[in-house]
Amino acid sequence: LPGQQPLKAAGSDAAAPANPSTLARAAAANGATPRAVGRFDNVVLAGLAAGCAVAFGFVPMWAWLPVVTLFLEMTAYLYDAGVLGRVEKAARVEGTDGVFSWEEVARHNVRESAWIAVKGVVYDVTEFLEKHPGGKEILLLCCGRDATDLFISYHPFTEKPEAVLPKYKIGTVSSYEHPVFKPDSGFYKELTTKVNDYFVKNNIDHKAPATAFLRMVPVYVVGIAAFYLTYLSTALPFSVRVATAVLVGVCQGLPLTGWMHDCSHAALGHSESYWWYIGRFALDWVCGSSMVAWRNQHVIGHHVYTNVLCADPDLPVSTTGDVRRLVPEQVWASFYQYQHLYLPPLYGILGLKSRFQDVFDVFYLNTNGPIRVNKIPTQDYLRQAGTKAFWFFLRFVIPVVFFNASWSTLLPLFFVTEFATGYYLAFNFQVSHVSTECDYLISNIETTPATPAAPGAPPVVHTQFAEEWSKHQVQSSLDYGHDSAFWTYFSGALNYQTVHHLLPTVSQYHYPAITPILRELCEKHGVRFNYKDTFGEAFGAHIGHLKKMGAEGKPAELKLE
Repeated sequence: LPGQQPLKAAGSDAAAPANPSTLARAAAANGATPRAVGRFDNVVLAGLAAGCAVAFGFVPMWAWLPVVTLFLEMTAYLYDAGVLGRVEKAARVEGTDGVFSWEEVARHNVRESAWIAVKGVVYDVTEFLEKHPGGKEILLLCCGRDATDLFISYHPFTEKPEAVLPKYKIGTVSSYEHPVFKPDSGFYKELTTKVNDYFVKNNIDHKAPATAFLRMVPVYVVGIAAFYLTYLSTALPFSVRVATAVLVGVCQGLPLTGWMHDCSHAALGHSESYWWYIGRFALDWVCGSSMVAWRNQHVIGHHVYTNVLCADPDLPVSTTGDVRRLVPEQVWASFYQYQHLYLPPLYGILGLKSRFQDVFDVFYLNTNGPIRVNKIPTQDYLRQAGTKAFWFFLRFVIPVVFFNASWSTLLPLFFVTEFATGYYLAFNFQVSHVSTECDYLISNIETTPATPAAPGAPPVVHTQFAEEWSKHQVQSSLDYGHDSAFWTYFSGALNYQTVHHLLPTVSQYHYPAITPILRELCEKHGVRFNYKDTFGEAFGAHIGHLKKMGAEGKPAELKLE
């Protein structure tokens, strides 16, 4: 890009600009994906249009949104059941010695043809989707890409997947889309063994959902009461309703760091139904956002490529053009010296931003920052539209139509609630990785040769990290306040960020018990464990990092060679 400076990957002398064309990669992968045989699709579209027309003509305007929501959700279930959009499986590739580029693997990312790459080997898991113990949704999320670190971290306490995969082998990879970490030297294996021993010895189910219900149900009770006092009642003075609007915002955010977060990682119960219904209820229906978008950003992107510029969607996607300067390789501009002042107030828009980003980036462009989003099935588009309509009905139609709320009162209170949620989430997230204590790496994605490796040659890797994935997770995360029950509850145990990144499928309610195992292991292996005693210190380290990145660096130079 014009004005970019060359970057260097950790452990590499190669230099390259770092703004990959995620749009081009998504278009290439999803445009060539085998399509479902949707013989009823035209009927569905006609029915949808007719249903909307009937609803619009015969019911009041305020009732139109829930009618459409119900129709969209029912239609989506017909797609799930195969009544609509019937799936025709692609023919399986014969043999086990094929050689495939990452682009070829990426084209097989749907139910009709699902390939996955693990440790350099490509598997056709199309026939395994319905048999996967963890459900087909999370497996499809990982298809069409290298899922090595996801595979390892999502099966930490069992060897069964390693035994099942070989029967689905169809070949090996010749290139990689994203950076590759050094294989585990024994640190991660020792951690999972010790943690598993703890659970077995104490007869603990690491995904038991009971605690989540005990902690989250009261939040919804308080949230509903606060919502009524804020938006549906005029019994309280406006100044008091502002305070209750803040409470609504906190109660909106707590389930997101609580059981929604666990559901996104398959850490709540052992059934996909838990993750599907509870996760979508908390994020899609109540908050008007999208579990599909969140999983692509958080599970596929952030948890695998934590603090890797041009791979982690939580970081700037380029070395230029962002209001944040978080890593030294970003081109410095004079306004960055004030980012520690102007960024924290902007964190409040996080919740509002997510409701637009999921539509325009994930569902429309099939991207989430540098992460390529797999082809989204029709039913997820229908559900996205339906839950957006329901959220609008809940937050605006009910107060105005049923309780005669004025827009002049409703809108200010709405923004108070949304900014409260935004600040609650952003401050929790930012202190955990954007800190003076955390490490950062760089993806040199544009150094990938146009031609994949020749048969028999090692795969083309544009960025080979000298660090192991598990050790990088430790050194790119920050814990704080382990002695504080308050922060453990109100952060959704994100103050135990490190063990969460290493063992995402373990419910957050076990983090306090297993973190000492991790810390002891880090000391044994000489791995730096980042920790601050209080949230105040952790937040100070975050502001300190913003100051440091804003003060350092030099403007881009014009290079003619």
